[in-house]
Amino acid sequence: MRYLLDNDVLLAAIYRKHAGHIVSRAWLDSVKPAGWGIAVETYLAAVRLLMNPAVMGSGTFSARAALGAVEAELAGPHRGRLIVAPKKPDRRILEKAKGHRQVMDFWLVQIAMDVGAKLATRDGRLLAQWPESTEKVA
Repeated sequence: MRYLLDNDVLLAAIYRKHAGHIVSRAWLDSVKPAGWGIAVETYLAAVRLLMNPAVMGSGTFSARAALGAVEAELAGPHRGRLIVAPKKPDRRILEKAKGHRQVMDFWLVQIAMDVGAKLATRDGRLLAQWPESTEKVA
């Protein structure tokens, strides 16, 4: 597996009205043959956001539809892997977080490193802090 997707990339690829949909969809389709996956945490975050009216407005998904959308993305000729973290959180990585919003991002960086992948993200700060472990989705 070459790429582990963060939630912003996965959500944007799935949800057609997302501002980053076209770019994320094209990027994901282009790298799927190289091997890709998502962490369980990203799977659940995408389902949660697809069901959230604050994110989706009047176009919220039901639980069944949200789960179906994520499962459909994982299916197909270049199936995505669902990754369960192989190790417990590494304090040396998480202690580099400068705020609460970075904790999950750094955890995904660790999972990507642990499985020999790069974290695919659109987050400029994450890309700057972990250049060797991330891949820019532009």
